Amino acid sequence: MNLFSGKEREIGIISIILIIVSSNGLLFYFQNITERDLRDSIFEQQKQRQIESTKEISQHIGSDLSLVMGMLDGLINSIYLQQDQLSNDKTKKLLNEKYTQYSDVIDRLFILNKDNIVTVSFSPRGTDSLLNTDFSFQDWVTQTRKTLQPVFSGGFERLSLYSVSITIPIINRETNQYLGIIGTSILTEKFFAHYGNVNNINRQFLVAYDKNGIILANGASETLVGQNFFGNYTQRFINHNEILNNLTRNLLAGNPGAGVYNYGTGERLTTQYPIIVNGKPTYFVQVVTPTSQIYSMVNNVLSIQQVKMFSLFAAASTVAIVVLVILLRKWNIILRREVKRRTKELEESYDEMKHYLEEVLKELKK
Repeated sequence: MNLFSGKEREIGIISIILIIVSSNGLLFYFQNITERDLRDSIFEQQKQRQIESTKEISQHIGSDLSLVMGMLDGLINSIYLQQDQLSNDKTKKLLNEKYTQYSDVIDRLFILNKDNIVTVSFSPRGTDSLLNTDFSFQDWVTQTRKTLQPVFSGGFERLSLYSVSITIPIINRETNQYLGIIGTSILTEKFFAHYGNVNNINRQFLVAYDKNGIILANGASETLVGQNFFGNYTQRFINHNEILNNLTRNLLAGNPGAGVYNYGTGERLTTQYPIIVNGKPTYFVQVVTPTSQIYSMVNNVLSIQQVKMFSLFAAASTVAIVVLVILLRKWNIILRREVKRRTKELEESYDEMKHYLEEVLKELKK
């Protein structure tokens, strides 16, 4: 009976309970480490994917703007514009064809003569054609005439809509005589909506800027469009968040980047890239994602992991309980055998004692 004494049974049961408790404690400990590592890993993967995605969006926008530039360049080299025919029927027909071809991207296609007067203009039906309008005081006109180079204007408001203009001077190739300007205007919110969400703050959205930090599109709020990012209105909106300020400052300097911040509406991951046209930064784009959207993907993976872990926990606990039951049953069987053996020994001892007493009594009688 020494092999399975009461003391040893008690120690065995306690040992099994300790094994179950410690194994489950280690299970939950490693589960927490796994969850944290998984969250960090998925977040970093999403961050890298978003950096690459932002670069691709920037390149796509730059490519589309380059196509518009190529269209304008083709028009200034047409025989009609080279011959200073800035308003005849053939010129209008040519511009109308190009406007129809690019109307999904551009809002207006126009020509200014050397006096900065609109001679031809195509725009959406129902809008003012601006024919004979003098644009002499527009910055993009002044800059185009001054540099005689293509100009990407900053954002400006017209009829409560924000737009930018792309202009190229019309110069006679043989005489180098300045003849006028051909240009197009692009509605910024409509344009950038082709590349991402610019209306809903609760999911991933785009923000676009011109060189001066004027916001051309912003999914956080339409009221931010037309505001300078570093102006009072926008800074109050973002609670002067230093991380976002530094990110945007670096972006306007032509640098890609990424950062995580929270200005009071939830934590967000922002990635950014300049939009390059003709080798130069012209506009700038940020992609903003609520981190809750990223972690929702993590939670889906974690829920599967948790099911696996709890299944393992249940299996381990079941095995431990079965082992404990088997051991207890075995101890009980051994105990019963031992009790029977001792009982038999006592009975045999009693019989011997009885026989001995009987012998003694006989002797005393004699």
